[in-house]
Amino acid sequence: MKALAISFLLLLFSLKINAQLNAEYSSKKGKSIITASYGIGNVWVYFLEHNSLIKDIPDYQVSSIGPFTVCYENFISNKISIGITTSYSIVKGETKRFLVDEQISIFTALARANYHFGHSNKFDPYLGGGLGYVRSVYRNNSSIPGPVPGEFGYSAQIGAHYYLTKKAGFFGELGYVNGSFLQLGFVLRFF
Repeated sequence: MKALAISFLLLLFSLKINAQLNAEYSSKKGKSIITASYGIGNVWVYFLEHNSLIKDIPDYQVSSIGPFTVCYENFISNKISIGITTSYSIVKGETKRFLVDEQISIFTALARANYHFGHSNKFDPYLGGGLGYVRSVYRNNSSIPGPVPGEFGYSAQIGAHYYLTKKAGFFGELGYVNGSFLQLGFVLRFF
């Protein structure tokens, strides 16, 4: 995970240097962006591994799908964007030995704000955070109630958009973002 984080930061730095040739800002008051991404390093896996009622069974395995995230942001100034992000994730734990399985489905909706500090039309680095709501549903194949995370959600991120065309590109965010440590995806910019 450490190597992945260092590689991501080196990629951001190299993209920033490459984008310095263009002096126009990618973040501009009145613009909007939509992002779609997939999270790497799902923190809910850790939650289920350490809070499950069946975690001490030797062949207990935990896996995840997501989080899948969609975000809308609007620039209220040339440096500040505000928006909303939603994500969905499923974490499953199971053991074949005792035929027990469990699942937590997590939906989040957060209001977020980012400070954009780049000076390029192609490269848009930012940092920010968010607060909002988390809805978690726990299920298992027995009638035992299980652990459920709280209803308060938050995020803290540093990231960058890199535009391949005037309106489309890719992005990455590092931090605690919608239940993962790294988000990678696509960005669309609207004028």
